[in-house]
Amino acid sequence: MSKHSENPTRGTRTARTAAATLVLATTLAGCGFVNTGGGDGSDGGTNGTSGTVTAYVNTEQSAGLAPLVEAFEQETGSTVDVSSATTDELNQQLRVQLTSGTAADLIRVSPGSSSPVAAGVLGRADELADLSDAGWVAELSEDTRSLAEVEGEVVAFPVSRNAIVMAYNREVFERAGVEVPTTWSELLTACEQLSAAGVTPISTPFQGGIYLQFWVYALAATLVYAENPEIDAQMAAGETSFVSDARWNETFARIAQLNDAGYFSDGMLGIPPDQGLQSVATGESAMVLLVSAGLPQLYGYAEGGEEAFDVFALPANEDASSTHVAIAPDFLAVNAEAENPEGARAFLDFLARPENVEAYADEMGVLPGLAVDAELSSDALEPIMPMFDSGRTAGYANYLWPNGDVQQTMLQSGQEWLDGTIDTPALLEQMDAEYARGTS
Repeated sequence: MSKHSENPTRGTRTARTAAATLVLATTLAGCGFVNTGGGDGSDGGTNGTSGTVTAYVNTEQSAGLAPLVEAFEQETGSTVDVSSATTDELNQQLRVQLTSGTAADLIRVSPGSSSPVAAGVLGRADELADLSDAGWVAELSEDTRSLAEVEGEVVAFPVSRNAIVMAYNREVFERAGVEVPTTWSELLTACEQLSAAGVTPISTPFQGGIYLQFWVYALAATLVYAENPEIDAQMAAGETSFVSDARWNETFARIAQLNDAGYFSDGMLGIPPDQGLQSVATGESAMVLLVSAGLPQLYGYAEGGEEAFDVFALPANEDASSTHVAIAPDFLAVNAEAENPEGARAFLDFLARPENVEAYADEMGVLPGLAVDAELSSDALEPIMPMFDSGRTAGYANYLWPNGDVQQTMLQSGQEWLDGTIDTPALLEQMDAEYARGTS
């Protein structure tokens, strides 16, 4: 397998697996090893750990953390009591728990300011502990740090990262003689060839708008954020807006171009995600834009499994070398009122060890949360790794919007926009109105 570093200055990813991590941790524990280095995590130490650490995470994090919790408990003799819920349920309950003083020591928080329980929102309300002195902070990629940091303080730890990728059915591409596109014009040509072959070029399960947002964030990574990294600060200062910024207009124009050309699914506003994925698995459609965490679900619909598909980064312009990938970190944070803050920090330091960063990513089929040397057993995301190696990534656009209402307006009014009820300026003006409310 070819090797890539998450950071071009970090060298290559070293071969380890989740199983090897458990063997290592168990061996260390059997030898009576407990690191007695600095508690700031600069050496991955777990000193000072005792008692019980409580954690409230979503169901996905719970599955990935389970083997590492066991290894941590074996090494330190402490206990990690993990409770979990779906992300929606967790977000609803966590706000109540923080208000009532019953929240766990470690909590799952959203990136940026994307929800009432996002790192930015809770950090500004002083509800999260400052983790800036942790050793792993040096391993935060620039785009992840911008979402984990509030007023100069790092308040969240990324257990993993997801990327928005275009997954395609290899057999469908081969039958139609389609090459993987690397520029926008090549994508249009591929769609034309697929359409001529009697295949829906792009599956668009836009029921509810959730998959529409993937298109906005993926295109904006290249068209907006790669071109103007200061766009969020400028919008917050009132210097520009969605409707007045040419880059944002171009982002939505690209989506409209594909829609107007007939390259999206018929009846797309009524197609749910599972049906959209199934259409790609059966070859009815050729490709689908999705979050990398959704790839296992796609694989499950095809007899060939993972081997039936491949991925590429969605191009947005004519310069293939400028294509950026939209990414989303998945965060854990320490409750500012934690009963065992030292234990909670020690567990994060343990998760930050390179072999454990890798183990979690391997277990979940996601990208490492920290920019450390890591090699994953699956090469499903290998085609986009050059973007990560060269730093061509950007966080989801909505994470630094002032509230979640901007995103909801985009999703809801975006349905009207896709069916032609409203035009692009009207959609962007509605988003601007919600943005202004969030900054007032």
